[in-house]
This record gives sequence, structure tokens and C-alpha cells, in this order.
Amino acid sequence: MTPETSIKAVAIQPARPVSRWPVAPARDTLVEESRFRAVSAEPWLRVEQITSLVPSSIVHIRYSTNYYDDPVRPILRFWRGEDDFQDQVMPAPYEGSGIWTGRVPKGLTGIWISPAARAGPFDFVIEAIERVTWRFLLRKARVSPRRMFYAVSARLVGLREEADLNLRWALGSEPLATYRSWKAERRGSGIAVPRADWSQGPPITLVIQIDEASAVDATCRSIVRQSYPHWRVVFQGPAPAGDAHASRQTWLRDPRFGDAWTESAEASRLICHLTAGDELEPHALGCFVEHFACHPEQTIVYADDILVDADGGELPRFKPNWSPTLEKYGPYVGRAVLFRENLDSGWRYAGTDRPDDLLHGLLEQSSLGRVGHIRRALFRFPDRSGARPVPQTTQDINIAVASGSRVTLIIPTRDRADLLEPCLRSILNLTSHGDFDILVVDNDSAEPATHDLFRRFSLQYARLKVVKSPGPFNFAAICNKAVDRARGDFLVFLNNDTTIITPDWIEKLQSFAKRPDVGAVGARLLYPSRRLQHAGLVLGMGGIAGHFGAHAAPEAPGWHRRNLVPHETLAVTGACLMVEKAKFLAVNGFDAAHLPVDLNDVDLCLRLAERGWRTICDTRAELFHHESASRGGGFRLQRVYQRERTYFAQRWPNAIRDDPFFSPALSLYAYSAQLW
Repeated sequence: MTPETSIKAVAIQPARPVSRWPVAPARDTLVEESRFRAVSAEPWLRVEQITSLVPSSIVHIRYSTNYYDDPVRPILRFWRGEDDFQDQVMPAPYEGSGIWTGRVPKGLTGIWISPAARAGPFDFVIEAIERVTWRFLLRKARVSPRRMFYAVSARLVGLREEADLNLRWALGSEPLATYRSWKAERRGSGIAVPRADWSQGPPITLVIQIDEASAVDATCRSIVRQSYPHWRVVFQGPAPAGDAHASRQTWLRDPRFGDAWTESAEASRLICHLTAGDELEPHALGCFVEHFACHPEQTIVYADDILVDADGGELPRFKPNWSPTLEKYGPYVGRAVLFRENLDSGWRYAGTDRPDDLLHGLLEQSSLGRVGHIRRALFRFPDRSGARPVPQTTQDINIAVASGSRVTLIIPTRDRADLLEPCLRSILNLTSHGDFDILVVDNDSAEPATHDLFRRFSLQYARLKVVKSPGPFNFAAICNKAVDRARGDFLVFLNNDTTIITPDWIEKLQSFAKRPDVGAVGARLLYPSRRLQHAGLVLGMGGIAGHFGAHAAPEAPGWHRRNLVPHETLAVTGACLMVEKAKFLAVNGFDAAHLPVDLNDVDLCLRLAERGWRTICDTRAELFHHESASRGGGFRLQRVYQRERTYFAQRWPNAIRDDPFFSPALSLYAYSAQLW
């Protein structure tokens, strides 16, 4: 059974009409009045008529969802037998439609897609499935020659999983500079069907600050084009002269426009502050109304936006979900905001404060669950000079040490004295925190140099102890056993291939870890070359999780300055991870049974989050990290740690498909901010 809509199908390659591919409920899904309804948080649809798909061919799959729904990345499931399937995350339909590009596996018996991650109604249409052209592949090969070379080479020697992974890295991103054409390709179709009853929708007041003579008309025209009808406009600011005065007078002939100097605004349930020159996308107010209807507990909601330069160039500003730490130290929300009338503090029409300053103040006062995010670019803002400055440093953040703040550092090791000795010396010689001890956990070290190092440091430093943990290397079990010996109220799990850069690194991490709503806290890690290695993990990157921002220059701000300022993240690496001991024990520590070596740090952060404890990456604390040096590093075959990855993917599917602190518009196969 196929959902019917009035949207015309648009082909991808080549440009010719293509019939839609029918889909039918597969699991946890019903069809209801031409729409689908999910009866669980993981609904599945079955793609029909797949016999025309050629095994091993590379195809585009184009699909659309409802523009008023949250653009979640779908999960694509290729079946190769009764119990044999392969899942891949697809690009989110951020602009209404999404396009996935990849290889059709051999032995294909079925295709399922999970387009939504919540129970309730949803729309989904597959508009085309077509083979890619050689021109497309050659263009991608020029952009990413190394990845394409690995994809071809691995396939020639029979490493299909490695080949397909490198192919996804080669095909799975577009530069931000192509945003205009990328957007146009995905806006050719889509579904925009309101779910709320707009006839009873809340009235919205848009307050326009007039401070640019030539920009009033553009703002007002974007408002009258809104699909949502229940709005009114109030002009604010000193009486303009010249063209601005004429424009204002023209718009005041429309009864929906008012003058704050001569009349008071009617009571509104939602309020939006604009500056003349700002523009709204046609569905902007409708998206806000739909979002507030779905989230009645939220009082302030922000959206993504587009910054437009003097030449008409567009810079999309894709934002994470509400990240109060990032907003405090590197403000990112801006003015793309609507809020409920009960936040009004008497300044609504005062005309004395800038809208962005007022909105920033409201955000500072909002509790965690009261702020929402619409993950679509709904505003267009001129690139104005003189915007509220963004802090350039966070070194002045007040650091208060918790009472009873002894910290135990746990460092697993097996030989590699050449790594462990500089690690220990940097801690003991540079660390300014006075109340810490070190547990070096020896996992069957055999080299004489390592045992000599243990003897010398144990005699020289009373705060350092070496404990034995024999048996096969199981990082999770080694750390869990060490916690039983830890005397500190706070734990730091530290790799033996790290060295300290920031003397007060413990104090900085602890300033967050001591908070009652924070679980794990990680540091900013640099390669020995000083290039960035870690500033928080992104779930879904590369298929499971990855280091977004890796290899950036040390001074590069990164996406929303997250390389430089503290921020929320779903997970941090166990190479340097602080957590309060009581919280660690509350979630039963690392999962040694299912995740002995890989992904146990990410899993720990997610289980802490299930208990309401946020994860923070504190970029003020810096360490060097010779990534995986103690375990060899380098290229890993996909079969290595396959059991851990399979378990993790089954345990945390929604975190992988939809990391709330990473925009669904951005690629999961690029280290920097690129389109997908």
C-alpha cells in the first residue's frame, strides 16, 4: 500500500520523470488516511519491486518526508537473508527531500527503511532509485581521491566492507559553499501537511526593529508570504525618515501591521523579534506552531538560519540542539527565536535593547527542558557588523574545587615504558591539583624496562601505586577492577599514551564533573603535531562514532567554536575521561561483557545520559594524545571489534542516527562541517 500525495516526483540522474517506488508497512507501522502511523519508536517500511536493482551497482535513493516534522536521518536496511541484514544511516530530509548514495549489496532479498524515530504519524515517499553516472563518480574521485582509491583497492582484494566504508566517505559529503545548489536540488519536492489544527492556532506577534532604511520591504514581504495565517506585525524603534518612513506607512495600510508608537499590541501567545532586513522562509511560522504544539512544555524555541553577505552569498548556520554550556561560552542561538508570551518582562516594545541581547538573556534564564530547536533553516539574516561579540577565550571561567575532591587517575598499561614514563612525568611534574593519586594498572607487562619503571616511580612517588590485572586485554574490566581500589571521589580514566599540557586540567574537568546534572567530562586532545584529535565525539560519524573536527589546526574554532569552548556532547573518549565515582558505580561502570575494548567509553556516556547526567567536553583542559599508540594504531579491518560494533549499533540505534548535538544537515562522513 502506497501513501498518496500531490507532490510531483523528481528524478535525480538523469533528469527525467520517474515513477515513485512503492513502500508498505513492514513492522510497527500502520497506514492511516494516506499517511503512516508509527506504533513504536522504530517503525519500518518495506520497499517493493526491488528486482530491478542490480547487485553491486551504485545508486541514488531520493525520498521525501513532511517539512513540518523533525528531519531525522532514516535507517536503510539491506536484507541478504532471513537473519542477515546491513543497516546504514541515510541523510536527513533537511530541505524536504534527502538523497542517499551507495552500493546495492550482493544477495539482496529486501530493503526496509525506518524514516521516523518516534511513535505517531509520519509521511514518507521514495521518489526515485536510479544508478549514478560515471560523471558523478569521477567528480567525487577528484574531490576525495584517497578514499576512492582505498574503496577500489579494497574491493579488488575482496575486502568488501572496507571498500564500501571508504566509498561512503568518498561519496558522503558536499562543501558548504555548494549550499545554494544543494538546497535547490532537495527542494524540488516535498510534503508540507500541517498536523496541528491551524484554525485554532496561536496568534503570533512579530516585532520589527526598524534601523535600516532599505530593508523594511524585504522583511514584510517575507511575512505576508507565510503559510501560517495568524500573525500581526508591530514596528518598533524611533520614527524613521525617508524611504524607511514611506515603506512603514505603506505597510501600515494593512490592518495586520501596527505602530508601537500609537497603539499597544494585542495579546499574543508567541512572539518573534526581527530587525528590518531579516527574512522568514515561507513555512517558518508554521514550523514553529507545529513544534510548540508537539512540545507544550517548551517556552522558547530557536531555528537554524542563513547568513547572507553583501554579494548574496549564503552561509547556512546549522545548530545543535539546546546546549546551554555552548550558549554560555560561545553563543550560537542568535535571533532565530520565538517564545511564549509568559516570558515577557515588560521590555517587549520598549525599544531600548537589541533583540539578540534580550533573547540571550531569556536563554540564560531558561531551564534545560524549556528550550527547543527546529532543525531547519527558517530565517535569513543580513551579515551585519557590530553583532554582539563572541567571547574569544574561556580561560577566565571561574573554577571552584569541590569539597572532598580527591581524584584517582586510572592508567591501564601493558609494557610500552616509552609511552608511560612521559605520561607519568607530565602528570607528576605539571599537575597543579594537590589531592590526587595514580593507579597504574598492569596488564601482563613483560619487558624489563617496564618493571624497572614501576619500581622507580613507586619508590619515588607515594601517590603512585601499581596494581596487577592479568589476563586478556579487556579495557573495561581492567578499569572496573581498578575503581574498587580507587580512593578518590572523582575518577579519571587516562590512556598511557597521553601527556599533560594544561597544569590545572584536573580543576577544569572537575568544575563540571562535580555538578549534579553532569556525568562524564572529557578534555581537548591534540596530536603531537598540535593538530586537533578530540573535542567530543559525534555519534553516527563513519557509521558508529567518530572525532568530528579531527586534524584541524589548534587555533581553528570549528563548528560553532566547539573546538575552543566547553560544550555538551553525547560522548567523550576514554583516553581522558573524568566522572564522579558515585555516578560511575550507579551505572555499573564500563560494560566489560559486551564492550571489552571498543566503544565502552561511548556506551558509558550514553548510560549516564539515561540517568539524566550530561556529558561535557571541556576544551580548556588540554593533553597530547598519541592516539592508539599503545595498541598499534593504523588501519583496522572491519572484522576487528565487529562484535562490539554490532552490539553497540543494536543497543543505541537512535543515538547513531540522530546525535542531538550534531545537525542532521551535516555529513557523517567528513571531519569538518559539510553538507550531506
